[in-house]
Formats: sequence, structure tokens, C-alpha cells
Amino acid sequence: MLERTDLGMDASFGGKLSADEQPSKQAVILVHGITNKITRFAGTMNYLKSKGYKNSEIYGTTWGDAGRTPVGLVDMKCSYVKQLRAMIIAVRQYTGTQVDVIAYSMGAPLARKAILGGQCVDTREILGPPLTELIDTFLSVAGANYGSALCIVPVPVGTCNRRTGLHCDSAFLQDINNQQKYEGAHVFSIFSTADEKIGFRSCGRPVSPIRGGTGYVKKDGLNHDQLMDSTVKLQLNFVANHSPKAHP
Repeated sequence: MLERTDLGMDASFGGKLSADEQPSKQAVILVHGITNKITRFAGTMNYLKSKGYKNSEIYGTTWGDAGRTPVGLVDMKCSYVKQLRAMIIAVRQYTGTQVDVIAYSMGAPLARKAILGGQCVDTREILGPPLTELIDTFLSVAGANYGSALCIVPVPVGTCNRRTGLHCDSAFLQDINNQQKYEGAHVFSIFSTADEKIGFRSCGRPVSPIRGGTGYVKKDGLNHDQLMDSTVKLQLNFVANHSPKAHP
């Protein structure tokens, strides 16, 4: 389920390359956004490796079908949440340490629900208790945490639906935003005022920064993909140092 060989051999990554490889850092789990494969973040993975991370310390899997479903029809299904929840638990068991999560775009609300647990809003399946204690840093990058400005008008199916969609008042988003401080010990957000995919405000409030979080960085002038790709140093600082700044 987590390897996703149905989508090709590049739909997941992470794990020891040899039995004697010993992780020295907390594992980082990357959670991609809408219609991506996890390989969308190969650049982020390579940057982390250049800063001393090993294969056994960087993990990702592909939720969804890697773009086979058109962008406007993808919603936040319980099956995607369960897959990410299983990933977090598996990496925690495999490494024996707390994990860090970097979640991008629609991956941010999905990963937050995976950590929150409780009941799925679409299938009513019981996920289980919160995974808060397993997470050190949760970082949302260009996250659609309070919806998308493109979903001002709710539609019955797809990305902007009122149950599992990115309409600001969807049942899914109300569920994950009715509580705070459950995403991990440290909760950060990086977002842009010029994000053309999720926008900046919806229903009169910013769509991206997680309320109740530890802190955030607001960027001006970066679009959605630029924000994800040009802030890798900042992302690492938040994960490694719990701060936007590198340690001296």
C-alpha cells in the first residue's frame, strides 16, 4: 500500500539501503499535494541529502493516483487519510524516534487529519486516537488548511465540495480546524500572499497559516510552486531547529 508500485517504481521513497545503516536524525516524511507523485519533491529530498540526511531519514509515498484524476475532481478521501496515517505510524515504528512532517498544498489538511484521527467525514470510519506524540515538527508549506480561494462557490462533486473538499466551510476542514495544537510539538506554516492555486484569503480569513501554531513565515510575490521549491532551506531550519533561522 505504501510502496505504490501500481504507479511505477518512483511513487515512494525511504528506508535503509543496507541493514547496518543507522539513522542519526529524526525521520522526515514529505506529503505531496494535489495530482502530484511524491517524486515532485525529489529536489527537496536531494537538498536534505546534501545536508546530511540519509535514505533512512527521508520518507514519502504517493496518495491518490498521481494525476490520473483531473485536478478539479480530487477530494480529501478517507482512503488517502488512512494511507498517510499508516505511513506516519510505519516510519515511527521503523525508526523508533519521533518524526517530522512536511506537508504541501492539499497534503497539509490530509496529513493533519491523519494525525488528528477520530472519524472520517465521508465514510464514518474510525481512524483511532491522535498521533500528536509521534510528531516533533509539523510544517505546512503552501497548505490549503482553511480551503482555497478557487472554491468560493461550492460544487456538488470534486475539489470544491462541501464534505471532503476545499470549500472553506467543508465538513473536512471544519473537523480539522475545530481543534488546535494537535499536529505535533512544533507547528509551523510557510505561505505566500501571491499563491495562485490556493489563494491568500477565503471566507474572510487567510487560507494557509495554521491557527494556534508555533509560528509562520509569510512570503510575498511567490506563486504556489515557487513557494514549495524556493524555501527548502527554510523548511529544513523549521524541521531541524524549530526556527526559521539556521543554528550558528
